[in-house]
Amino acid sequence: MNSQVYIHALRVQLLAMSRLSQRALDYSVKGYELRNLDFARQVGTANEELEQHYRRIRELCREAVNGGIPNISDFRFAFAALSVAASLRVTYSTAAEIAQGTIRLLETSGIEKRLPLEKLGQTVNASMRLCIIALFERNAGHALTVLRNEKEAIQLFELRASDSRSHRITGPQQSFERMVMEGLAEVAKQVHEMASSLLFWLEGNRMSPVISITDVRYLAREVARAPQEKDTALYIQSKQGLGAKPSQTFSC
Repeated sequence: MNSQVYIHALRVQLLAMSRLSQRALDYSVKGYELRNLDFARQVGTANEELEQHYRRIRELCREAVNGGIPNISDFRFAFAALSVAASLRVTYSTAAEIAQGTIRLLETSGIEKRLPLEKLGQTVNASMRLCIIALFERNAGHALTVLRNEKEAIQLFELRASDSRSHRITGPQQSFERMVMEGLAEVAKQVHEMASSLLFWLEGNRMSPVISITDVRYLAREVARAPQEKDTALYIQSKQGLGAKPSQTFSC
């Protein structure tokens, strides 16, 4: 399989995974915003499918790098794809946690309307959608917009989460609001990392310090989680290859 076939297959898997993650986030936000059990119950139903895409993306990244990628843009895409996939996975699991909290509260005491909380969800959801559009359309401008917006959003979420922790939790509604705020803060950070990874792919060296730090962390996690010694060796090989051949390009 030549490198172009790998890159095409990787792109197909990544776009499919992004659809599942985006839909999960959208439904989880609508679940508590509209106080709708049907939306909340739809979140998490595609977990197995998402995990299959994630495993395939890891395999394709490893195989593509081991096989050699002559085109630098394709190499950057393969390198960024693993980071984007990991962020999509975290986003999906976080959305599922928010949805489960929504279901528990709706089935018991109900959820009180909180406009600030709904606005936070809409803000993160919109940034996530824009990030996925940037991936589909290969649009660096959208990714830059996400980075500008999410920097302010992350600060707001951290402030609100800090305020929430500073007050004594008095009931299910307050516990739920704190859980949602912390979940949205996590998603906002993942969206920020996805936008950084996309910019590295689309614009190259400009974002290389960000993507390098991000992928070193994710690649290290994958090496630790690899179930077989053969897989671990391949991951280490891939990481060594990533650190050797393109280092001059990344540091320019």
